[in-house]
Amino acid sequence: MEIVFLDQKAKSKQEESRWFHYCVSKKIPMVKTVKRTSQGDVDWDYITMDSNDDEFLFSEESWIKSELKELLKYYETPKTEANIGSLTGMVKNLPIEHVSDFAKDVCNTLSRAYQRHKTKKS
Repeated sequence: MEIVFLDQKAKSKQEESRWFHYCVSKKIPMVKTVKRTSQGDVDWDYITMDSNDDEFLFSEESWIKSELKELLKYYETPKTEANIGSLTGMVKNLPIEHVSDFAKDVCNTLSRAYQRHKTKKS
C-alpha cells in the first residue's frame, strides 16, 4: 500500500475535499499537512479506508504509535503538540522545515504497518 500526503501552504476546504475523495478512491488513509509562516501541522485519519482494509491499523496499533512517537522526537520542539494514534493523529506546531518530513514518516510507517500485517497473515 503506497500512502501519500496532501501538502498545503494554507488550509483549503476545496483541496481537502478533493484529497478526501482521492484517498477514498485509493482506499488509503488521509494524511495532510498545513504550513504556516514558521510552523505547520500534520494529521491523518483512516476514515477514507475501506472497512475491509483497515484491520492492520488495529493489529499494528502499538507498533504504529511507538514508531511515530520515536520519529517525532527528531522534529519536535517545546511548542509541538501531539496526539498520536494508529487510526487518527495530529501533530501541531512542527518547525516548517520538518513538516513534510514527518508527513512522509507517517505515510511510510502506515505503509510498513500494512506490510507487517500482511506478512503475519501469510
